[in-house]
Amino acid sequence: MNKDKELKELKNKIAVLEQKIRGLERDLDYIVENSPDLGMIKYCIEELQEEVAKSAKQPVGMLFTRIKR
Repeated sequence: MNKDKELKELKNKIAVLEQKIRGLERDLDYIVENSPDLGMIKYCIEELQEEVAKSAKQPVGMLFTRIKR
């Protein structure tokens, strides 16, 4: 009986944490999308990656990992 209660509490805690994570992900996406400075930094990084790839004669995807949304 005690194990069932512990398991139920743990499942509840996991569900709460998953909700918090989803909320934080949404907040972070909003900040990144709505910050002109971050947008410029992202653009500069991508431009730099393309130049490095060009110099190495390799596709960008072979040298760098890009986060896809």
